[in-house]
Amino acid sequence: MAQLLTLDDNEVHIWRTDICQLSPELVASYLPLMSEQEQQRNRRFRSEQSRVADMITRVFARTVLSHYADIEPADWTFSQGEHGKPEVSNQGIKLRFNLSHSSKMVACAVSRSHAIGLDIEYIKRKNDVLAIADRYFSKLELNALFSLPVDQQQDRFFDYWTLKEAYIKADGRGISLGLGNFSFAIENADTISISFSDRIQQDPTAWQFRLVYPDPDHCMALAVQGHQQDLLVRQFETVPLKPKSSC
Repeated sequence: MAQLLTLDDNEVHIWRTDICQLSPELVASYLPLMSEQEQQRNRRFRSEQSRVADMITRVFARTVLSHYADIEPADWTFSQGEHGKPEVSNQGIKLRFNLSHSSKMVACAVSRSHAIGLDIEYIKRKNDVLAIADRYFSKLELNALFSLPVDQQQDRFFDYWTLKEAYIKADGRGISLGLGNFSFAIENADTISISFSDRIQQDPTAWQFRLVYPDPDHCMALAVQGHQQDLLVRQFETVPLKPKSSC
């Protein structure tokens, strides 16, 4: 086992992997690392593409978590939290995590104890994202979005969208919250605030958010529940179980 990484209470680590770097042979080696329940779920996917994406995501989480505890990837166990969110259930392990994937990238955020949510989106899609905004965004967000120059609106749409997805994942209640019942104000990638309608009884100061742009094609958003003012976000890239090249 390699030396374990330190993860302080005020830290969140974000890991990502480029799916295109994973050979079919490497992906095939992931299956035995999944639990029997995960394998049964994987077999229910109708398309090969969906099965592969699910396999990569599950094993990616396992290999990432093994950077923080002396546990082999195959030995991690998980349970469902109050709202069905996966949680580590290995005895004595204090770790929180959240997964997200696009068509080309998988990402995993890890925290020692804070509720977290992560979303990653491929931002070069050709669909009419502004029509989606008109349906799901709050009035405050729509006003801010459409006040921007036209050539900046699509990128800002994905800023809002990933932040919304990250928040509802961190909260755990998902889409039932109603995407228009909370609003984001974005000053820059590290200065982001949230406000709530009367339907959501939460303290907006109890949340922190970050936007991350791993490459020109993707946007990531992180939501962290906690009042800590010195939140440190570190990023890592990896290829799960990639064989070491020989000399």
